[in-house]
Amino acid sequence: MVRTEGLAVAYLILIQTYSSFLAKPTLYIEDIFVLEDHRKKGIGRDLFAFCARKAQAMGCGRMEWQALDWNTNAIRFYERMGGQSLKEWVSFRMDERAIDELVNDRG
Repeated sequence: MVRTEGLAVAYLILIQTYSSFLAKPTLYIEDIFVLEDHRKKGIGRDLFAFCARKAQAMGCGRMEWQALDWNTNAIRFYERMGGQSLKEWVSFRMDERAIDELVNDRG
């Protein structure tokens, strides 16, 4: 969490996963957020650089994250940071209803 004058203005959530392709840990950025009034002040870049230092210290083979396709500001930010869009991968999700249906499927 980043504080400015006692106010929380940014946060990030990190998760360590593992890449079987690379046989190395992966640092997954679950969420990175900076309040709109505090954007374009280097806070996002500082948080992202923190993630890179953490990934390097952990011996990660890569960092991964997602951005919504309509969030062009985030996409441009990630591209400036060196991120590459993975067009060949498709994201999937199951909501609670789908999980319950699968768990309760006796088929």
